[in-house]
Amino acid sequence: MRKLEFLYEMQLQFDGDVTWHSFCLRCLPKMTCFQHIAKLTVEISPYTSITNVVDAFGNKMCSGYIEDPHSFFSFKIAGTALTNSENIDMSAVNPLFRYPTPQTTLTSGYEPFLEAAANKHDPIQKVLAMSDLLYKSFVYKSCTTNTKTTAQQALNQGCGVCQDYSHILISLCRMLKIPARYIAGFMFGEGATHAWVEFYARGHWIGIDPTNDCMVDDKYVKLSEGRDASDCIVDKGVFYGNVRQVQTVNVSVKEIPL
Repeated sequence: MRKLEFLYEMQLQFDGDVTWHSFCLRCLPKMTCFQHIAKLTVEISPYTSITNVVDAFGNKMCSGYIEDPHSFFSFKIAGTALTNSENIDMSAVNPLFRYPTPQTTLTSGYEPFLEAAANKHDPIQKVLAMSDLLYKSFVYKSCTTNTKTTAQQALNQGCGVCQDYSHILISLCRMLKIPARYIAGFMFGEGATHAWVEFYARGHWIGIDPTNDCMVDDKYVKLSEGRDASDCIVDKGVFYGNVRQVQTVNVSVKEIPL
């Protein structure tokens, strides 16, 4: 078990004023058998009242509306989480996690991964073999994909970020009839949000990080889950205003004494 202190900061800077700004944030770590959120604070600027809701996948969201003109929007999430990856998540399998989505459909280039899993009899070993091959054959390269990039597009170009690693592995798992879901959250250290995969085998959910080719342990904080990245977008919103925007994100996760 670990006690992790996490901080997530996001700021949108507009080059002019916007109005009638509606937003929905999936930025609140959820309570799971792997993590207990001991402390959580939320700061949103410009100040506005927020409504807390839960989506179809059990992800916590906060939504709000800012009518007055403003040239920036920011929010900060800070808190502590008690994590224990030795616990077992035996929650039911949502049928949606069995089937491909537009972002998690592979039509070519997947054969070597299935071959690597073919001689493994245990589903866990199959997923590990595919993750290992993905780690060795796919290159982490930022700014080469975006939030709409599909698993097939990423695989074709041979490089991408954590979202792409996760989409490809989810696609492969579902092809082998292994339920898999996309996870968004934080990882120990500093940088940005991270993505990994949970797959269902031996009657429970198991976390694996294909970007780093390792099992998920106590150094991860889970924000949300879904069929693919589109179900886990941290910040979604609309506003009136013909402006350009620049987004900056800062994530920090560190261990503190229990």
